[in-house]
Amino acid sequence: MVRLKTVLPALLLLLTNQLFAQGKAVITGKIAKPLSDVVELVMRPNPLIPEEKSLQAELQGNTFRIEVPLQGAMVAELLHGNELVPVYLEPGYELSLSFNGDKFLRTLKYTGKGGNENNYLATYTTRFEDEEDYQVLPDNIKLKEEEFTAFLDYRRNDQLKSLDKYAGKNPVSDTFRNFLLAEVEFSYAKDKLRYHPLRQQILQVALTKPSPAFYTYLDKLDMQRPANLVSPAFVRFLQEYGIHYAQEAGYTEKDATYYKVAYSTVSQKLQGQAKLLAQAHILKQSIKSGHLQYTEQMLQDFTTTNKDAAVNAYLQQQHDANKAFAIGSEAPDFKYKNLAGDTVSLSSFKGQLVYLSFWRSDCSLCYVEQPHLEQLAVKFKGQKIVFLNVFISDNEQKWRKSAQGKDLQGEQAFVSITQQEELIANYKLEDMPAYFLVDAEGRFISQKARHPNDREAANDLAGHLQTRQASAK
Repeated sequence: MVRLKTVLPALLLLLTNQLFAQGKAVITGKIAKPLSDVVELVMRPNPLIPEEKSLQAELQGNTFRIEVPLQGAMVAELLHGNELVPVYLEPGYELSLSFNGDKFLRTLKYTGKGGNENNYLATYTTRFEDEEDYQVLPDNIKLKEEEFTAFLDYRRNDQLKSLDKYAGKNPVSDTFRNFLLAEVEFSYAKDKLRYHPLRQQILQVALTKPSPAFYTYLDKLDMQRPANLVSPAFVRFLQEYGIHYAQEAGYTEKDATYYKVAYSTVSQKLQGQAKLLAQAHILKQSIKSGHLQYTEQMLQDFTTTNKDAAVNAYLQQQHDANKAFAIGSEAPDFKYKNLAGDTVSLSSFKGQLVYLSFWRSDCSLCYVEQPHLEQLAVKFKGQKIVFLNVFISDNEQKWRKSAQGKDLQGEQAFVSITQQEELIANYKLEDMPAYFLVDAEGRFISQKARHPNDREAANDLAGHLQTRQASAK
């Protein structure tokens, strides 16, 4: 018996321009020593939306059958127990497979229409995606520019030779071949895009950027092939594409226009579905981490151009769910008692930068970072910045005694028990200490401000103060 489990029932269409008639693929299988009583096929019908759709088949004895509705070629994942393997499907496939549950990959064998393609995909995955010698991490990322390019060239040539050799003896469809070529090409391209930022992250040092010649391959990529849309590597590449150009132009995530620059770049450089995919990925990142003003500009542009109503609805829903807590949105106001016993609100500090911290009495890290917070407050004393330290506890007397005894710098705040639940929800306080930066108009600059013991914390605050002074002139 097959059960359909779908996260988003409306999304049954694949995002591809291939003109296949509505059809289906059939997968049957026989399992020796099953790991469970279910086989599941996991699909991602729309690469613009991260929801999954799955088909589950209960074993009848040791056999199963799954029918998959298809409009075009696609790559899904077959799951049994803890074992997972990619499956390539085209309309009309009648794919049969067999394997031993406790030796899954070593015994996996496909027959029937689509068998040649999937036997090679299993081999390709085992060799080129699992063997360490072909991976960027952990060692090859440490190579210098020319050596890293040589490694990628060697891997790509090996992949192409492997496909040609196999297909020479075991015919595969042109659609499958083009899909594999896209996997090879865009795996290469993604790893080149990630080389510099990933290498800096791994080596923990500032490195000179690669030479302009390192990225000339980007201009040679065929971004319009229909087979690209079947390739997971192509989707992953597009997730990096616009961000790469923004970083090359000198922008970082701290810049309000970071995602806007990336979005504008892909809008100019790409066309068709590749453009929509890249724009949507940037939009999703901006909705989560970007500036509200520019996110809304991009969302309006995208939904005007894109005709996929489900994607537009998904992005709008994500935006609506996140906009109240986005960079550029107004920080939720709250009232508190200070050490003098007066009731004050966050909004009373408009006109000044606010470094807002939340901590509690049972947080050991809070006490470790407190001396560094004191040093920051002393360093910026007399400037247009307030250090507002909010204590989350049900014991006001304990807070008052502790704060007065230590002669703490900055503004000390205690929030009443009746307000704490709302405050924790409004600021999404899952862990403490938590640090926020609020601008002079009461809007979020950062919901993850640098911790006071971070060496760059003082430089960040100084930079924001200088920006405010410059804009005030």
